[in-house]
Amino acid sequence: MTAPLQHRIRAAGLLVRDEHILLVRHEVGGDRYWIPPGGGFESDKDESTRDTVRRECFEETGLAVEVGPLVYVREFAEPLAGRFHMELFYRVDAWAGDVSLDNLRGLGGDEFDIREAAWVPRAQLPHLPSFYPAELLDDVWERLAEAQPVIRHLGLQR
Repeated sequence: MTAPLQHRIRAAGLLVRDEHILLVRHEVGGDRYWIPPGGGFESDKDESTRDTVRRECFEETGLAVEVGPLVYVREFAEPLAGRFHMELFYRVDAWAGDVSLDNLRGLGGDEFDIREAAWVPRAQLPHLPSFYPAELLDDVWERLAEAQPVIRHLGLQR
């Protein structure tokens, strides 16, 4: 019998402007990957996953964001790490400030893993060494342009 997996809820913001998407580059144990800014729901700081997006975007990018509708849901299991993840991706409808990693100082964890926040051109996304979740490449641009996008489930991945 296997041990139950620890559950983790992650919420991220999708910020798009002029055919660019805001991503953060992580480097962990020799792995490099790009993902939308976001992180784990923290019950002592967040009342909702939208609060998580606001907090994490500010920490990881320096931007104060206005969170819009939920666009994607993704589930994935990491049995070797003992975790099951539920990821929620929200459209960010407005933001203020300048992109900066300064707010990560003193937080630990991501402070050491996040190396860059950048507006990545749409044409460059397929050429990034690792971009997660890759499913966003399919229709993120069209979905974010919709007034009220239908939520897309990206599936369960193991």
